[in-house]
Amino acid sequence: MTTIVTVGSFDSSGVADVTKILREFDGEVAPGLPRLRRRQVFHYSDLYIHLQDWDVADEGEAQRLIATDPRCTQLDERLSAYFGGHAPTEDWDGPVDRPTAERFYLWPAEQLENLEHSYSAVIVNTQRQEHIPEVSRLFAESDETDIPQRMGTLRRQIYLWRGIYLHIQDFAETNSIEVINSVWTEGDPRFLQLVDDLTRIIPPYDPAGKSLATRFYHWAAEVSA
Repeated sequence: MTTIVTVGSFDSSGVADVTKILREFDGEVAPGLPRLRRRQVFHYSDLYIHLQDWDVADEGEAQRLIATDPRCTQLDERLSAYFGGHAPTEDWDGPVDRPTAERFYLWPAEQLENLEHSYSAVIVNTQRQEHIPEVSRLFAESDETDIPQRMGTLRRQIYLWRGIYLHIQDFAETNSIEVINSVWTEGDPRFLQLVDDLTRIIPPYDPAGKSLATRFYHWAAEVSA
């Protein structure tokens, strides 16, 4: 299963229009795309984050389907009136020619079962490319403990796009935010240390707000019993 993450500029006043377009497409067209398993769209500050889960072997195959299937390209054309490009963050030290975000961390390695029934949360910050090894190390060390199980985390993916850090967690329950907050409340020193270590190298994208993006659209393919 491959997740394609697209990021760009967005005015949240367009939520209703974008939702209408996607509902029409996913209600009528998406069932004819058997490899598309789930779509989620979030907004955060002046950004949109579009997640598509494809049942394909690798990212290249999913990107090819999105770029060449006329149904997908027509959808992109309709959304282009609402989704725009976005300049790199001021201190971005990486490439700017990638069309989608690049995943640099995945846990666990095996495929997530019952993907269509999981709930995703997206955290948005900023990050330089040079910090990929350190961020990966910090999460790898944490994910070797029982912290993911305590939070109910089924899968963790971390992406980077033009200096925008995207931390995507899939949960079995819809009350995932309450579970995360409970770890804060309990003051698990391992979790608090992880947060302190990360804060040094992944500063906020929007210092005036929280880092959690808001999901405003969700569609999942039907799963055979």
